[in-house]
Amino acid sequence: MAQKVRLGIIGAGNFTQMALLPNFKKLPDVEVVVVCNRTLDSVKQVAEKFGVAEYATDYRDVLSRKDIDAVLIGTPPYFHLEGVQAALDAGKHVLCQTRIAEDSKQAMQIYEAGKKAEAKGLKTMLARTDSYVKGDLFIRHLLKTGYVGRLHQVFATRVLPNFVDSKAPLQRRQNIKNFGPINPMHIGLYWDVLAPWFGDARRVTAHHYTFTTEREETPGGSRIKVELPDSVTAITEMDSGAVVTNTQMWAGHFGSSKVEIYGEKGTIVYHAKGDEIWGAQAGDKELARLTIPPELVYEWQVESDFVKMVQGQKVEGTPTFLDGVKNMEYLEAVYKSGKEGRAVDLPRH
Repeated sequence: MAQKVRLGIIGAGNFTQMALLPNFKKLPDVEVVVVCNRTLDSVKQVAEKFGVAEYATDYRDVLSRKDIDAVLIGTPPYFHLEGVQAALDAGKHVLCQTRIAEDSKQAMQIYEAGKKAEAKGLKTMLARTDSYVKGDLFIRHLLKTGYVGRLHQVFATRVLPNFVDSKAPLQRRQNIKNFGPINPMHIGLYWDVLAPWFGDARRVTAHHYTFTTEREETPGGSRIKVELPDSVTAITEMDSGAVVTNTQMWAGHFGSSKVEIYGEKGTIVYHAKGDEIWGAQAGDKELARLTIPPELVYEWQVESDFVKMVQGQKVEGTPTFLDGVKNMEYLEAVYKSGKEGRAVDLPRH
């Protein structure tokens, strides 16, 4: 029987409570020892809700414990550099939420710290996005076996009504204090999905727009400038010669989330809602629903993958700290291009 992994959780926000924490609790070879949030009221509620015996409001109290093998850093990106470095220095394995940092400089510091820690036997991993998970392996299979042939263009779109109300106060995803200036909406999350399918990026041309430029900072509070855009379109030239367009527009009603893949021989359309994948090849009359073969259905398994890594098992395909660096470099290129009105080349690795 594998050794039980004793886990501490630093930062139990919405996604941690929705997915990561309850999934860790279900694993028989994991013991969630302690959970940490900044405020006593919130961390007590989380501990009681999920049956965690101990809680803390200072992350250092978690990292100093001898009965902790690994930690989940579940905070927003502003804390990731401090938290990951401190956890690795304390000899803990680290699972970190994406985004890895606020910028590529921080991301590279985390990556370098991770390399040193891994040389000493510690394991590091990023939590993959939960979007387009079920069909991930199937899409990779279709692309590898030439379903669309030579790849031409990809359109990835996410349209939500979150920012559509101009009278509403500033929302969490619009708050630059939480996510920094280069991480608007889900532009980086979608790149987590797209990059493994289509490879490395060469050049980005981007457009940003904010429809409501001022909002109340808090309900009834003073009005402030909105510093993150309501809409971003990033057109990315890939090393393969394909063009990938990533659009986030969170100020529209009745939108959808999908990825459209167009090639010389065929087309694939992946609708996020319901994980519906449609396809057709040259000569077909129209798109038809494609069934994901059972052996290619990918179920969310971030938590079990991390535990296996900590236990010394080999795990394939999990996002690495280097992937996090590349994501930050992409986000910076999108930001810089939108601000300066020009194409931006990406660093090479």
